[in-house]
Amino acid sequence: MLEVENLHTYYGPSHILHGVSLSVPEGKVVALLGRNGAGKTTTLRSIIGLTPPRRGHVRFRGEDITGARPHRLARLGLSYMPETRGIFPSLSVEENLTLVAGRREGRWTLERVYELFPRLRERRRNGGAQLSGGEQQMLAIARALLLNPEVLLLDEPTEGLAPIVVRDIRERLAFVKEAGMTVLLVEQNFRFATQLADHLYVLGKGAVQWSGTPAEIEAEPGVLHTWLGV
Repeated sequence: MLEVENLHTYYGPSHILHGVSLSVPEGKVVALLGRNGAGKTTTLRSIIGLTPPRRGHVRFRGEDITGARPHRLARLGLSYMPETRGIFPSLSVEENLTLVAGRREGRWTLERVYELFPRLRERRRNGGAQLSGGEQQMLAIARALLLNPEVLLLDEPTEGLAPIVVRDIRERLAFVKEAGMTVLLVEQNFRFATQLADHLYVLGKGAVQWSGTPAEIEAEPGVLHTWLGV
């Protein structure tokens, strides 16, 4: 469904991605793993058009979308949850959600995301700034789902969260996976990623250093130690 081929991306004169290639099949969860600075977030930003690559191609359902504007990609069916979450702190939970609800036809409605995240229903009148970190993350994921994407791009959904909240987020995303959503997940939490993903790509120094299944990476202590610090 989503194909990335030989991406070279720069920030000014700094060459960040060095020929990144990956594939995200329909209905699967693919995870990008790597240390800080490996190029994970830049890969997502290159796909979604926030930092267009200088070389290489991004294809969605066979169409070349390299460098397309984010709003066009959202209409095509790509939804991006940034590491910063991007919620509006002065708006209520429900206002944050209704801003995007109904922009694309699909099964993800306000009622359905409230069923997935009951805590958001309880807090729907509270402002974004009044939420805990975990609640803000739930809101960011719910808002991305309300765009009814065909591919969901998630950047570090567990960053800074307590273990009990991480477990809750994993259970909710497992339900999203079971519902057939295609997901490209950037993560540093190794166990979280391997429990969700069907396929893994390990990034290091702006390039793919290894790819395979969660079961296969467990038999690669060199990859775990060198590129992930596990």
